Parts: sequence; C-alpha cells; structure tokens
Amino acid sequence: MPRPKTPLISRRKALVAALDIIDRDGLDAMRIRRLGEELGVNGASLYHHFKNKDEIVVGAAELALQYVRTPDTRNEDWPDWILRNTRRTRDALLEHPHLIPVVLGRAPLGIGTNMIESSAALLEEQGVPAEFILPLMETLEMLAIASAMYSRREDDLGGAKLTYHDHPTLLRASRNRDGAQEQLFEDACASVIATIQERIAARPTQQRRARKRTAV
Repeated sequence: MPRPKTPLISRRKALVAALDIIDRDGLDAMRIRRLGEELGVNGASLYHHFKNKDEIVVGAAELALQYVRTPDTRNEDWPDWILRNTRRTRDALLEHPHLIPVVLGRAPLGIGTNMIESSAALLEEQGVPAEFILPLMETLEMLAIASAMYSRREDDLGGAKLTYHDHPTLLRASRNRDGAQEQLFEDACASVIATIQERIAARPTQQRRARKRTAV
C-alpha cells in the first residue's frame, strides 16, 4: 500500500502510542507495523514523521523525559534545579523502566542533546567551572539510572534463590529496605552537589598557589 500524501496521525500521538507499547511489552515489541495497528493506520503513514524505528524510540524516550528540562529562569541556584532534574530523571525511569537501556546509550542517539547543552551553558553561567560540568551531570544521571534500576527490581539480588537456612541476613535486609533506597538516593545526590560546591570554593586558593609556584 503506498504512503498517503498527508499524515493521518500526529507525531505526538504516535510517540504516546509507542511509549505505551514499550511500557507494556518492552523495546523489542515496538515495531512500525505494531505501532500502525495500535493507531489504526498503515505503518507507511508513520514515515511522514519518522525515518525509522530508532527515531520513534528516541522520540518516545524524549517524551518520557519531557519534564527534565533546563529552567527558563536565571533566579534559581544551580544546586536546586539540577537536583530537581535528577529526581525527575529517576521518576521517569521508574515509570518507564524499559527505556533505561535507551537512556544509557543516549549520547550516540542524540537524546536530549539540546537540553544537555543548555543545562551545561547555564551551569557555566552560574559559576560551575567547565571541567566540573560533565562529571557533575553524568554522576547525577548515573545515580538516577542506578536507583531506578534497583528500585524497580522485584526479585532478590537479581534472581538469586535465597533461603532462611542459607541466607537469613540477606533475606531480612531485602525485605526491610522500603524507603531506604529513596533516602540514600537523595543523600548521594546532595553529596555529589556538595562536593562540587566545595571544589568550586577551593579553586581561588588553588589558583593562587599555582601562580606562586609558577612565579618561583
């Protein structure tokens, strides 16, 4: 069947449907034909909006992360908005866990690149030295991804068979960890931010010492 001359569905509607398929059945289930069936159109109609399946998956991931954004205002300090974005990243991945592998590989896919650029520019504008920007952003994202992965896991130790006879301590620890993961996530994020703040505060002293050594 030839591709229709005008799109029968909107790009956003297609991405919402694609995200729903991924959430229900995983990444492998997201196929052009399956998406067309979900939308009640021929798969060829989707090529009005997308080059291929990968572009649909990228769009679905960006839709899931739509609330992770660079703030429009310059009146909010960077520790506040970057912590909020880290929480939102974790929340999005908790809601859409099948997208975790996509987000892990998002650099070559270009997912959120413009937002990352604008956030990096705002961090620099607000006084974060360039050499700290990517380590800060990447470490916080790593914490969000890892926390989401472990929080969504329903089994014990990745599927290990635990028994009270052989693993009493592990079983008690596994069944009494509610709430601890989220608090540790918050504490870990706060610690990363505090470390960067301390290094920024120490830089003038370090620079003065370096200049003195050069002068000698």
